[in-house]
Amino acid sequence: MKTTLSTKEITKIGNKLKNLSQKNNYKETIKEIKNNIRKHPRWADGYSLLGDIYTSISHYEESYSAYSKALELDPDNLQWKLSLLLSQLEMGRNVDLALNELLNLFIKNVEDEDICIKIASIMVSGKHPKITIAAIKWRAQNYKNGDVLSSILANQLLEAGLISEGCEIYLDLFRSSPNGILYAPQLGVALIRIGAFQTCADIVESLKKTSPDTAGLMLNEYGIALAGLNRSKEAQVALREYLHIHPESQAAKFNLGQALLKGGKYEEGWKLIEFSPPEFKVQGVNSPWKGDFSINGKTLLVYGEQGFGDMLQFLRYIPYIEKLGANIVLSVPENLKRLCQTSFPHINVTETDLKEIKYDYSCSLLSLPLALSSQIGYEIPSLIPYLSPNQNDIEKFSKILGKKNKLRVGLVWSGENRPRHGLNYKNRSASLKMFSKIIDVENIDFVSLQLGNPQKELLQWDGKEIFDPMNDVSDMEDTAALVFNLDLIISVDTSIAHLAGALGKPVWMITRSDCCWRWLENREDTPWYPTMKIFRSQPGSLRHAIDLVAISLPDFVTTWQQHSLLKGMSS
Repeated sequence: MKTTLSTKEITKIGNKLKNLSQKNNYKETIKEIKNNIRKHPRWADGYSLLGDIYTSISHYEESYSAYSKALELDPDNLQWKLSLLLSQLEMGRNVDLALNELLNLFIKNVEDEDICIKIASIMVSGKHPKITIAAIKWRAQNYKNGDVLSSILANQLLEAGLISEGCEIYLDLFRSSPNGILYAPQLGVALIRIGAFQTCADIVESLKKTSPDTAGLMLNEYGIALAGLNRSKEAQVALREYLHIHPESQAAKFNLGQALLKGGKYEEGWKLIEFSPPEFKVQGVNSPWKGDFSINGKTLLVYGEQGFGDMLQFLRYIPYIEKLGANIVLSVPENLKRLCQTSFPHINVTETDLKEIKYDYSCSLLSLPLALSSQIGYEIPSLIPYLSPNQNDIEKFSKILGKKNKLRVGLVWSGENRPRHGLNYKNRSASLKMFSKIIDVENIDFVSLQLGNPQKELLQWDGKEIFDPMNDVSDMEDTAALVFNLDLIISVDTSIAHLAGALGKPVWMITRSDCCWRWLENREDTPWYPTMKIFRSQPGSLRHAIDLVAISLPDFVTTWQQHSLLKGMSS
């Protein structure tokens, strides 16, 4: 049973705590609460207050302990129970049990929407969005969910990768709710994730006239949308304006960095791209090197980050660090290890486990342009090839491919699907059926370079024969050796396009209209890979770009045939 303090004692303690909290003096506030708890050891509200303070400064172990004490004295207090479960989720302790208890409380209090909102908001911290989605949808079967619960549902749908459904809810709230304008920022995020850049830009531009404060909150999303519309100069203006108001926003700095790189402004762009989100970064590396001191005679750990395409692209900088006199240890995924060791025989190439590596300094592959800028400037090194497969592997795949009679073209129609990145990320991929116009072009032997689930599409393919040697491929070294034996690679924006470019092979890359920052704007070529030609689609699917490839391919065949004939005559 909890102790009830007199009104006079509560007023006295309350006034002192209020004074301390107004000064943000957490240390003294905690000390004062603990002093009073010692005087009144059964003061349940005191433990709860202590838990609230610890929660506000993210000390969840301490807040969990404080709420536990409060509940021992008053087990029926729902708010304290919810606060305890929030601390448990934030600590990552027995998450499944905490979520299960929250679900039971949600069911028990289903009629009370305010309590359901509190419970759903806490469930979000469990980072299992499908559970929160299921609870809110279940409630909607018998009770009308208000705007707040609907917005939580939309948010969790986005987190679960159900972007289109989440966007529809936000759009409905924006249009129909009396406070719909409050949901404009969330709608902006949702629109970005489905690639509806023009719609997002239109909403912000409209809000600039009717609700400039709300438009100001959306300048970060507006900048992303403008960059996606290949209006990188305007994007830079919007993002700088946002950063003027929110100078500490690392997300906006990163987005500005991407807009600058897309506009070809590398000097400032490489600096700001360092503010990439935590999920893009490798954790546990120490002593970062950014080119600001000599590493001669030191051991430098260079490690891969993000996707295989990113790593392949930035491996071009390895020869430039070799010249700085450092002992280089290159850490890459197992799939890349053999190719990197063949291409850079004088450095130590290891796998991704960094715990056992001894080093003085570290630098990610993607940070090398910034770290090397004082030595090589900001021009992109485009000497190719900078990767080279083993000669024995080249000969092995030459035998696997067999006698050559026609132009050999490698195909990659789909990249890895990452639902959490949104529907627009998925739009970088096509299907084998969508490639049929390309495959119908005469006098070509097509070779599949496709891996993953899309490779299974070959089992249902009933068009012209496509040779599939990928079951003989064990890593990127094998893939490079296979690509080396081909005359042209046609690929969506995935790692094989980077690999072909790094090997100096002709590569036609099919990409979305908004495309990645690295491909700049409104260009068919790229400074990254001199042998690459870019086919940009119109907004939506890749069909437009695929049609352009099919139209251009016969001329490539004719040129190759003429070259082969002249070469034969010369021989």
